[in-house]
This record gives sequence, structure tokens and C-alpha cells, in this order.
Amino acid sequence: MRTIRIGSGAGYSGDRIEPAIELAEKGDIQYLVFECLGERTVALAQQARMKNPDLGYDPLLEERMRAVLPLCASKGIKIVTNMGAAHPEAAARKTAEIARSLGKSMNEFKKGINEGASEKDKDDKPPQA
Repeated sequence: MRTIRIGSGAGYSGDRIEPAIELAEKGDIQYLVFECLGERTVALAQQARMKNPDLGYDPLLEERMRAVLPLCASKGIKIVTNMGAAHPEAAARKTAEIARSLGKSMNEFKKGINEGASEKDKDDKPPQA
């Protein structure tokens, strides 16, 4: 039987980043999961996206990715998250931008975007309140 080690980098949107960094450094994990989505965070993300169509993802995404992306890339740790909230595509673009700024190519990473939780109209505009 194959063993998979999963570390929890966050249990809610406002969780501290330090435990995630420690897990990536010392945890001998294959996956680092940031569980950041709840009804309140979806509503806040949707409001942010309505104000700025480039937003709608977790406001701590950049801080978290800058902290763990280099370490996870060097150790082959896969990051799984729902920080995309109301705009997973923007979160993926932001993550790619962060990777490039850290000297990483997105070719080094596999990415997947699940749009199932994204509430949007067919023309990609956020719903009106």
C-alpha cells in the first residue's frame, strides 16, 4: 500500500502562514492543502470581484504563495487550495505571476482550476447584487 502524506497549511481564510512553512520544510509531505473557503469568504470574495474584476480570490493568496511556492517547488510538494474563491482563474493568473517573479516557470508546475464554486454569468461578469 502506498502512503501519501498531506499537510494542512490553512484551516480557514485568516490562518497563520508559519505552520504551513514549517510543514513544507520539515513535514516530509507530498501535498500541502490550504482550505480557505467558507460562506463568508465566498461572499467577501464576490464583493471584491464586483469592485475589481481582477480580484475575487483569497486576499492572502499572494503572501501564502510567496512563502511556500519556492520551497514546495524544490521539494516536489503539490499545493492544493480553494483560495480561488469567487475567481479561480484570477487566482491561477496571480500564482503564475508570483512564480515568474520568483524565477520559476509555470512549465515546472501543473495547475488545475475547478470553476464549480465560481458564481458568474455566462459572459464572465460577476452576478449583480
